[in-house]
Amino acid sequence: MRSPEELDAIDWSSLYHAYGEDGSDVPHWIRALYSDNADRVDEVLGELFNSVLHQGSVYPATVAAVPFLAHGAVHAVHGRAQVLALLAGAGGHGPEPQPGDEEEGCAKVGDEVSGLLHLLGDDDPQVRRQMVRVARRATGAVVPVAVRELTTVYERDSAAAVRAEALTVLTRIDADPHSAHRRLHDALTDPVAAVRAIAALELLEQAQAPYPADLVGILADAGGHSEFAVDHFEFFPGVGDTDSRVADVLAEDADAAVVVARSWIARGDAESRGSRRAMELSDTWRDRENDTIALLTAALPHEKSPWDLFELLGGIVRWLPGATHLDPALGDNLLAHAVAGASMAEQAQLALGRLGDERLLTAVPDPDPTALAALAARTDRLDHQRLALRHPAARPDELLTRLTPDTARTLWPDLKNLLRRRPTPTLACRFGDWGIQDPELLDLLEKTARSDDAELATAAAVTAARLGAAPDPALRLLERRLGDNGWCLEEAGRLGAAAAPLLPMVEGYLAYGDEWTRMRAAEAHWRITGDASKAVPVLTALAGPLPVGVRALQTLLLIGPPFPPHLQPRLRHWATAERRLVSSSGLVFPGAELRPLDDQLREAARQMLA
Repeated sequence: MRSPEELDAIDWSSLYHAYGEDGSDVPHWIRALYSDNADRVDEVLGELFNSVLHQGSVYPATVAAVPFLAHGAVHAVHGRAQVLALLAGAGGHGPEPQPGDEEEGCAKVGDEVSGLLHLLGDDDPQVRRQMVRVARRATGAVVPVAVRELTTVYERDSAAAVRAEALTVLTRIDADPHSAHRRLHDALTDPVAAVRAIAALELLEQAQAPYPADLVGILADAGGHSEFAVDHFEFFPGVGDTDSRVADVLAEDADAAVVVARSWIARGDAESRGSRRAMELSDTWRDRENDTIALLTAALPHEKSPWDLFELLGGIVRWLPGATHLDPALGDNLLAHAVAGASMAEQAQLALGRLGDERLLTAVPDPDPTALAALAARTDRLDHQRLALRHPAARPDELLTRLTPDTARTLWPDLKNLLRRRPTPTLACRFGDWGIQDPELLDLLEKTARSDDAELATAAAVTAARLGAAPDPALRLLERRLGDNGWCLEEAGRLGAAAAPLLPMVEGYLAYGDEWTRMRAAEAHWRITGDASKAVPVLTALAGPLPVGVRALQTLLLIGPPFPPHLQPRLRHWATAERRLVSSSGLVFPGAELRPLDDQLREAARQMLA
């Protein structure tokens, strides 16, 4: 512990903190911590958090500041809890500090613990709580003393959060595993909900899935209490934030996750912790969409922050297409948000559309065009489809992927008018997929092919060639773009055999460029030549549980058997795994926009095995 009088003994200009700035400003801030002006101290603490502990990072200036911060925690008039929070963070966020500045900071904090332990008896519960966190870094001969003092805090403190966190630190620093284990089991029946919840969480972290039902039940019951509601953006240095710890535990047991999420949501979904468990359920496990949507439906009426509500609605939008059993209350709950603020309303309207709820048209003024397309895709009704296509700001991609040639023919005037008003590469490509011959359409495509938008122009020119126009305009556009990069390889493949003059350029991308470029080059080469000999090795090497790997696998499926024998074990794993192998937040591909990438991986693997 060093007093402010010793600050000048250090060359702070040789030590850096955030953004590479030198630490010459640190002495000024540390001296200001002793001010009688609470507002000034608060301002200085903000500067210190933004520099010496910026986003939790530890720097050389942070390490040097530790003994001075320890002195400030004892002697400052204001903000002592925040000074202790700085000290706790100076040891790093993780259970084990990273080599380098974090490790040095951790050691420095450990050196100060013995002189600070008396703060565990401070009158301010926030000071006591932050001191518990500092005590996490106790080492050597100080550990038995810290265990004794923390045990007193755990047994007698009046603040639930202080007792709960004391239990957490005791579990990590008590050298006697039997004592720590007994303490946790005794805590399962503690009268304080936060203590029971922490005890259950600690024991679940030590257990193997499937978890004991009694521990899951305690976490489900006690963890939903407001006492346990720890801000999920707040880190407990040396432990991690409680919300992430719960998420990590429940990621190993889907049934336990359902039990906990259901209970926490029923208790009011404090800080949306139950909702997050519900969304993590389908993010982690396959075939859990019904559980997720049921839980989110129950959570939707509870009061939420704007961000949490936005996330919840996004989860419903994402997982609704895979759910087969829906609570009738979902539409009512969504409707209440469909006329709220802009971002909330758009999400809620999109969910209503994917639900197929026609109140999107009768009860929502001026529905969002993306939601109209979702409704039309869900209901397959011609009047809904026409409404989505005729909207002045139409965004019909979700609908376009579902239209068959027969349906497209019925909607032909609206589709052509949309190409006039709001042409997009997706729309231009779909005309080629439908394969309907129409001289007026060819004229429209040829005009669109003169667009300044290179992607749109290429898609229109290629589609025109697919429908019988001369391929020369498409070849010229493709050749020019392929000379720069491989972004238009997909369009070259759509052109088929007519793109044969471009083969040398396509082949040049088979071995060079990023994974997406090589994958598209392989697919294009096969579509142009009809020969898969050069494509299959590239696609096989890329196939796997990544967005580009899913597309590569789907292309192998299109090419058809025989499939490379060494793919068989991986195909079986991709087809049968219980956990998702591809992130649900990844890309989706035209034709399957509502299917998570992991579902596409599983389906392709199953078909290849069959």
